[in-house]
Amino acid sequence: MAEDTPQPASIQSRIAALNLGQVGRTPGSPPTVQAQSVSKPRPPAPPPPINRPPLESRRKTANNPPTQSHGSAANRPIGNEPIEVLPPPFIDRRSSSTSQTQKPAPPPRLPPRRPSAQPSPSLPPRRPSEHQMKRRDSNESVSSVTSNISSISALSTTTARTSTSRAPSIDGTSGRVRAPIYDPSYLPPLPQKRSRTEEMPTRAPLKPAYSSPAVEKANTGPAPPPTPLRPSKGPGLSSDSVESTRKLPPELPPTMPRKSPLSFGLNKTTEIPPPLPANRPDAFKQKPVGSSDASAPPPVPLSSRPNMAQLQASKPRPPLNSAADSCLKCRDFSAPDDHAARFPRQSIPSTSVEWIAQQLTSPFSSATDKARAIFTWLHHNVAYNTKAFFSGNCQPSTPASTISSGLAVCEGYAGLFAALAMRAGLEAIVVSGHGKGYGYKALAPGEPVPPYAAGHAWNAVRIDNGEWKLIDACWGAGSVSPEGYTKRFKPERFTQDNETFGLDHFPGDNGHFFRSDNRVLSWEEYINPVGGEGPLIYDAGEHGLSNTSFRPVQKHVQVSGNGLPPMMRFQFEKVCPHFDFEKNGSGQPYVFVLGVHGNPRARGKGKVDYVAFETNHAFWWLDIDPKELGAGGEEVSVFFVRTIGDDDARGWSVQQYKDAKGRKGMGFGAVAKWELR
Repeated sequence: MAEDTPQPASIQSRIAALNLGQVGRTPGSPPTVQAQSVSKPRPPAPPPPINRPPLESRRKTANNPPTQSHGSAANRPIGNEPIEVLPPPFIDRRSSSTSQTQKPAPPPRLPPRRPSAQPSPSLPPRRPSEHQMKRRDSNESVSSVTSNISSISALSTTTARTSTSRAPSIDGTSGRVRAPIYDPSYLPPLPQKRSRTEEMPTRAPLKPAYSSPAVEKANTGPAPPPTPLRPSKGPGLSSDSVESTRKLPPELPPTMPRKSPLSFGLNKTTEIPPPLPANRPDAFKQKPVGSSDASAPPPVPLSSRPNMAQLQASKPRPPLNSAADSCLKCRDFSAPDDHAARFPRQSIPSTSVEWIAQQLTSPFSSATDKARAIFTWLHHNVAYNTKAFFSGNCQPSTPASTISSGLAVCEGYAGLFAALAMRAGLEAIVVSGHGKGYGYKALAPGEPVPPYAAGHAWNAVRIDNGEWKLIDACWGAGSVSPEGYTKRFKPERFTQDNETFGLDHFPGDNGHFFRSDNRVLSWEEYINPVGGEGPLIYDAGEHGLSNTSFRPVQKHVQVSGNGLPPMMRFQFEKVCPHFDFEKNGSGQPYVFVLGVHGNPRARGKGKVDYVAFETNHAFWWLDIDPKELGAGGEEVSVFFVRTIGDDDARGWSVQQYKDAKGRKGMGFGAVAKWELR
């Protein structure tokens, strides 16, 4: 136990003692704590348990730490010093007998632990702490309420009391610096608060100061006379008399009303010319021609005036036959046809469907003209893929692949037309069904009707007035033969009515007939029409002729047996009563003739006579004896005379043909054909 030291009686003596304790102490080392003896004795240790077996004495080895006594901490040795270890034995490496080092014997094993028969004693009850801890308001330190214990000294196990101080305390065990004890008496006094009622001292307002440079004024002459003083009001003058003597400013002229822009002629009629000014200067009056007056303006040159006829000719003219007052068969499609020929597939900068549709249809406002431009462009830029058709290797195509390759079958034509039409803002669909095209053979009398089979595709597009129009871009671009594909423009595949179109096209969907009479034909009626098959028509549309106007209407003509008429008429007509061959066709029509074999008894072998048709340029007809047509099994055909001698026979008259017949060589082209029985 540390010895008891008397405490100073006053605060000054206590401070002096504290300062004296700081003398000789190394800076940064913990301060010396004066321990005070505790007046209350320490409670004795609890007695050892009864009947506890004695502990076995522990053997001391080189590896066991030294046994600590229960004496004072001042008498104990320092615990972190190493235990004295003997030096290693000396090994003589010069002799072989000592080459092997003798290892020390291992310590004996601990005896096995035996379970104790007696139960372990229970721990003594825990006594409540004498010191009650609480947190002070300053949150700076935790202290005892009664004794204000600071810490446990490293030099003594007794509890020490420290005096109250603002200096930071240092923990003896851990060396941590703790915050000083909070004491409000050491805080500096706060400044006196200013009451709200006190007013702030008013500051004097700043006054602007103006300075001007001292510049001498120029002497411009005598100063003006001073302004006369205003006469003062006399006692006898009233305020009304003074006001009447003042000079009032002159009155301003009345303001003119603001004119509206409409008054400048925008709302005036143009029937009445504006009036001429009454006093027109003579210099601007028109002088007679040839006058020598130099002041007169030069005459207006009449040659520089615009010609109204030239202006009208430069403006785009609508077609001669518009859709409102004419049919498609005689409508002038020269504008869309010429425009479509300006965009060859090999030269266009883009193969995009949108770009091509925009370029083809943008100049036209009519839906019919837009569809015609696309129809004509397919004729110029897509050819029939005969290699895939004859080999049976037709593959599905897309609009992009058709544009890039330039080859397609009917399905490719129809798909590309629908894509271009829809990109141009038109309503168009692809129609699939049966077509009487290449390889079709009419049914013989009594032959059963075959089942329906689709092998062709075409389009339906909505044109002007909301009408659905059936067109075939594939058959309108050319024709297929065993020799290959022949590129030939057939405009009738665009202009023919839906009823005529349905003679060789049967859709798979009953809603795609689009007939004007709303009829829906059956497959039997289409494949085997009433009255039998009609004559074989070639390119009648190129000549402005109607395919349905050829007579006789049956394909087979009876030339033997009883009941034959004395005369038989062959007849056909142009596509429309107001069809103009010059404006709507390729020019004046050719001379049409019928090739007959004549009476077999009178004619020579293989001889054919070409008999001319009579015409009024609207109808063509020929009456002939059936016996002069030929024998059964032979054919009669309608031809047009293409050349006479070395000249083109277009526009020749029937009389000119008769005069040249037998004298000049002639070339012919087929139009229609019948079979004789």
